[in-house]
Amino acid sequence: MIRLLVRSMILLSALVGCSTTLASQPLSQTDTIAPMISRVTPSIVNITVQKKAVPTSGAFIPEGEDNDDIKKNHSVVGLGSGVILDAKHGVIVTNAHVIDHAKNILVTLKDGRHYRAVSLGEDDGFDIAVIQIKAKHLIALPLGDSDDIQVGNFVAAIGSPFGLNQTVTYGVISALNRSEPKIEGFQSFIQTDAPINPGNSGGALVNLKGQLVGINTALVGPGANVGIGFAIPSNMVNSIAQQLIQYGKVKRGMLGVIAQNITPSLADAMKFKNDTGVIISQVVPGSPAEKAGLKMKDILVSINKKPMMSAAQVRNTLGMMRPGTKITLEVIRRHKAQTLTAKVGDPKEELKQRVNPFLAGVSFRDFSQIETDGSQLTGVIVTNITETSQAALAGVVPGDVITDANGKNIATTQDLINIANQPTDSLLLSVDRDNLNAFLVIEKP
Repeated sequence: MIRLLVRSMILLSALVGCSTTLASQPLSQTDTIAPMISRVTPSIVNITVQKKAVPTSGAFIPEGEDNDDIKKNHSVVGLGSGVILDAKHGVIVTNAHVIDHAKNILVTLKDGRHYRAVSLGEDDGFDIAVIQIKAKHLIALPLGDSDDIQVGNFVAAIGSPFGLNQTVTYGVISALNRSEPKIEGFQSFIQTDAPINPGNSGGALVNLKGQLVGINTALVGPGANVGIGFAIPSNMVNSIAQQLIQYGKVKRGMLGVIAQNITPSLADAMKFKNDTGVIISQVVPGSPAEKAGLKMKDILVSINKKPMMSAAQVRNTLGMMRPGTKITLEVIRRHKAQTLTAKVGDPKEELKQRVNPFLAGVSFRDFSQIETDGSQLTGVIVTNITETSQAALAGVVPGDVITDANGKNIATTQDLINIANQPTDSLLLSVDRDNLNAFLVIEKP
C-alpha cells in the first residue's frame, strides 16, 4: 500500500509540473490579432459633431449622446466613429444618428490629421450615413461578406468609445438576424459580446481577416456595455451606402404585406415543417403583393431564392430593393409550394391614404414583449414622430407603447387606427414608458 501511495504521489507531481510548464509557455506570435489590427485601424476614423440637441427616450440609446446633458435648442458635441469606404474619393460610412442634426462634422484620422466633412446622404430607417472628406493617402477597409459569418466567429470592434480613439475590443458573434423592438426601421442586426460603448457608433466590426462585416450601431442599457452589442451587416451597409452616394437618399421598395415570425406553437398548429419562412398575416388591398396573388396565411419561404428567416429579414430585403424591381416569391399555400412573381412598389405611391388628424406624423407598429415578471406587454409602439405633430405636442415620444385608447385595449395597429377614426374631439392614450404608465391626451387640431 505504501509503495502504491508513493507511485501515485510521483505521478501527481509529474502532472502538476507538466501543467505548470505548459501554462508558463508564452503565446506565439500566431496567437495574436495585432498584425490584423495594425492593418485595419488606419481605416477607422473618429467623428466629432456639433449638433442641435434633441431629447431621446427609450431603452435604446444612441451612443455618444448623454440624455442628462440634452436640452432642447442647445448645441452639444456628439462623438462617434466611421469607416473609410472609398479612399480615392474620401467616402466614409457611419451611423445616421451620429451626424443627425449636425451643424459641423470633424473627422480625425489615426495619424492625427483633421478634416471637415460634408454629408452625402443619410437614412434613418437603416441608420446609415455617408460623409466625405477631401484628403489624400487614405486607406479603405476591405469589405467582407456578412452572409458568410456564423455564430461563434471571432470579431473585433474598433471605434472611439468615450472619445478614446482607435480602441479595440474582442469577442464573438453571439447571434444573427437580431431585431430590437424599440428600434425604428429595418432590422437584421449582428449581435456580439465584443464590448461596445458610447462613441463606438459607426465604428467597424471586423473578422479575423481584417474585413468589414458590420457597422457598430447600438447597445442595450443606460449607457455602458452590458455584453450585448449590435452591428448592421456589411452587405446591407454597402447596399445602402451606394444608394446614398448615387442618389443622396434610399429609394426603398415595398410589397404591401405584414409578415410575422413562425413560432413553434404556430408551426404545430399549421402543421408546417420547414425550417425557414414567415407567415403572411395581412395583405394590403391594391398592393403589389395582392396583384401578385399573395394571400393571408401564405408561408413566404424565399425572395429571389434567398431563404427568409424572420419578418425583420423580409422588411430588410424589400426595403433595400428599388421600386420597379421584379422579384420571385416562393410560398407554401395549404402545404403546396408555389412560385409567384411580383413588382416592388413605391411606398409613396402604393400607400397613399387619408391621414388621421390624431396620428398624423406618427409611425408605429405592433408590439409584444414578455416582461421580467413574466407578464406580457402588448400594444402599439411609437417608432418615430414629427416634433410638430399633435401627438408630439401631447407628449408622445418614440418608445412609448400604447396599450389603451379612449378606454379600449389596444392589441394591434389596426385597433388604434379604428379608434382614432371614430368621431371624437380628443384621443386619450394610456402608454407604457420604461415600465411606467402615463396618460396622454391628443387634441384634434
